[in-house]
Amino acid sequence: MTLVDPWRAALTEHKTVKMNTENSKEGPKDTVPDKWGYVVCFGIIIIFIAGIGHVNSFGLIYKDFIADTHSSAKSLTTAHGVFSIMLAIGGLTLNVIAKRCSLRLGGFIGALIMSAGSFVTVFISSTDQLPFTFGVLQGVGFGMIVPVCYSTFNHYFVRKRTQVMSFIKATQGVILIFYPQLLKVLLSCYGFRSTLLLISGISLHTFPGMAAMKTYTKTIKNRTAKNSANHHENLDLLNEHKNSKESKIDVITTNRNMSLTLFGHDLLQMLNVQILKDPVFCNICIGQSFVNFSDVIFFVLQPMLFYQYGLNTNQVAACISISAGADVAGRFGLAFISSIVSINTRYIFYVATMFTLAARIVILQVRQFIWLAVVTSLLGVLRAWLHIASPLVISHHVTQDDFTGAYALFMLSTGLVNVIFSPIIGLIKDVYQDYVPAFYALTACCLPCLLLWPAEYYIKTNLKQ
Repeated sequence: MTLVDPWRAALTEHKTVKMNTENSKEGPKDTVPDKWGYVVCFGIIIIFIAGIGHVNSFGLIYKDFIADTHSSAKSLTTAHGVFSIMLAIGGLTLNVIAKRCSLRLGGFIGALIMSAGSFVTVFISSTDQLPFTFGVLQGVGFGMIVPVCYSTFNHYFVRKRTQVMSFIKATQGVILIFYPQLLKVLLSCYGFRSTLLLISGISLHTFPGMAAMKTYTKTIKNRTAKNSANHHENLDLLNEHKNSKESKIDVITTNRNMSLTLFGHDLLQMLNVQILKDPVFCNICIGQSFVNFSDVIFFVLQPMLFYQYGLNTNQVAACISISAGADVAGRFGLAFISSIVSINTRYIFYVATMFTLAARIVILQVRQFIWLAVVTSLLGVLRAWLHIASPLVISHHVTQDDFTGAYALFMLSTGLVNVIFSPIIGLIKDVYQDYVPAFYALTACCLPCLLLWPAEYYIKTNLKQ
């Protein structure tokens, strides 16, 4: 088999998926009789703000705590690496739960786990405990929540998906502009522990947000009926053999083998192994995983970098707010553009990654507050485009039925990248006692996307000729 054979097969499969996607636009999604989809949008906004709205201000929250406990930056980056891998595990767990009950119930379980992790964080004595309280508990919980949000959103929106998602992210950004300023006031008025307690209280808003994640239950009812029929068939099988001891043994053995077969089938479905045969999807996962990892860690450590540059707390908080404001502008801008013309979300993601690489190199060369604020605002706009395009790139490539499993697999890919490279970034900072080398390493993480995606385009172009 030649090197291009998988790409030829993937290209054929991609055309089939595209046709199925186009056909699905004529399905029930465009004929939903109520306006509940807009309530879903409101619920998504609440969930993301309550769940991870404080993550970009980690440097602001834990700066003094790290100094007082003599903790290292490695613990902070490791916590985010664990959080990412737990996001994937949470997504895979939800994929299993969704086969037996509603997505919304799985989301409520995730909200409970995440809220518990947020509350336990109040009692930490060093950042070494963050990988468990923030990484494991909040990671698994939020990992179960995110696919519910995106799957429910995809159920209600098809043609206006990019536009509506842009407005959702823009509204989140408007609120997040004031989050750093709020945290600064809370820290100065109530202290570190009380601020964490208030953040855990805010996380409880994920429950009303998850209550809005309602879809039609026809699929679940059909599945229940099918399971009931299978149950009656198994009862009939047992009744036919209940008079024979040897037959009973055969039935037990058969049921055990059937259980193992079903478990193996569920495991394969949970891991969505079939989609791994699509090299285009794998390439999307690799590129986005490195970019998303780089983006998260960059903005988590950015306040620490600015403190190293000599900025005071007010200036650092101002930069975070400027970034959030630019994020909002970018989301509204993309929503406006997508309402006028049809845009390819994968192209948006690639172009935003390219400019992000250039802007990060610039921010490592300047030290004046005004220039840092300007470049930070540019990074905020680019980050908005990355966040909006990321889930849409996957939803446009796979069918609606495959989205939950595909997105869980994408989160697993992102989690593996995070858990492997996050400690390395923290170690680089600790070895050099300088954040600048660590930020150069984060910037280099944009290269897999910038190099592999054009290679894919080149191979597919050659196959068409």
